[in-house]
Amino acid sequence: MSYKLSYRRGHGLKSLPTTLLLFVLLAVNTVFAQERTIEATDWKAGEVLFDTQKWTEVIVGDMPLVISVPHGGYFEDENIPDRECSDKGRVVTVSDANTIATARAVQQVFRERYNKTPYIVISRLSRRKVDQNREVDLATCGNALGIQAWNNFHNAVDRAIKYAQKDSEWVLYIDLHGHGHKNQRLEIGYNMTSEELEKAYKKDGLKKLTQKSSLRNLVSEKGTDFHSLLFGADAFGTLMQNRGIAATPAMQDPHPVEGEKFFSGGDNTRMYTSSEYPKVFGWQIECNYKGVRNSDASRVRFGEAFAASYMEYISKLAL
Repeated sequence: MSYKLSYRRGHGLKSLPTTLLLFVLLAVNTVFAQERTIEATDWKAGEVLFDTQKWTEVIVGDMPLVISVPHGGYFEDENIPDRECSDKGRVVTVSDANTIATARAVQQVFRERYNKTPYIVISRLSRRKVDQNREVDLATCGNALGIQAWNNFHNAVDRAIKYAQKDSEWVLYIDLHGHGHKNQRLEIGYNMTSEELEKAYKKDGLKKLTQKSSLRNLVSEKGTDFHSLLFGADAFGTLMQNRGIAATPAMQDPHPVEGEKFFSGGDNTRMYTSSEYPKVFGWQIECNYKGVRNSDASRVRFGEAFAASYMEYISKLAL
């Protein structure tokens, strides 16, 4: 936001009455003082904050739920080159369509139905520029501005988690994505492959799989039954299925079968449910398109199912 006071010769600022000039300057300074970014030291519930470059957006919440949206952005910042570094790994540049709108629908439902707001951290940058769900070298291909954007996003997630912990012992973290697989269902990624989910369902090697999963902090601290968290009546996938949103793993659909594609969880889920965040647990949600992301009505329906399932899930865990 900028203000420009223009004048002609002989009719400039010096000709303004001193009181009026002071009033104008005070008003301008007040407006600038009200401009807050994600770097502000005191986030306030309900605020919508951005970094200076508008790469990252944060909706400040008031509950122990943090949702990140790393792949929904379309901002093609010309100052950041397109990622081309296949020597560092597989470079994926496609965006997850409508995942930002889906996260906003979730926020709207929480606010309207429960008078609560989750923390939501959104990457507005195109994935062609930065991949916010990869380690920094592959995410940015070493570009300095890309690294800055990566840091802005992840610093915001870190701060959101810390703010969410102020009034609650535990924080649930969700990394929200969209998939294009044939099966129209949510893919809930606990950092476990399809094969590992099948083993867990058969109770084969549960102890080792628990420690690999994004639920390990919760299980280790509270002794919650791992098998039930994945496949039981109160598992998150089961609760979503009960509300008409197909999901796996769940009691109704415990694991993908051979030949079915499945996203098991990525860098963000591993990072923010690791031992560095001992009171955080969660999972990646890969949303199908039809019936979840493809229209305003479907996004609201998903938001309603998500919010109700979250409230029931947290209640059953007594968190």
